[in-house]
Amino acid sequence: MNPKFVQCEFCKTEIPTGSCKLATYKTEIDGKEYIFCCVQCAQRYKQKKKRK
Repeated sequence: MNPKFVQCEFCKTEIPTGSCKLATYKTEIDGKEYIFCCVQCAQRYKQKKKRK
């Protein structure tokens, strides 16, 4: 059974898995797929990973 929600990797906002695929932003970072609620959170997460 799939979870009803996934969380944005950056801000931890819950995103319903049954929502339109356009309602989430998926990207690949270092060969791993990440799910974000928006492009801005994806960019912030990438910047945070670069600083580490």
